[in-house]
Amino acid sequence: MGLWGVYKEAIEDMVINRVNAMNNDKVLCDAIDAKVHEMEEHLKEYFHQRFHFHSNKA
Repeated sequence: MGLWGVYKEAIEDMVINRVNAMNNDKVLCDAIDAKVHEMEEHLKEYFHQRFHFHSNKA
């Protein structure tokens, strides 16, 4: 797995945690949002795509 694969896996984990914490863990949501804010633009875009996908499934 290349570097992009590592990023994708880490972002996927963050997305799942963010979706699961949306209604009950503001501290975790804020921490994830802060990490996303610091990401490069293409990683932010990927995070938001995956977040949209998973939040529609929830």
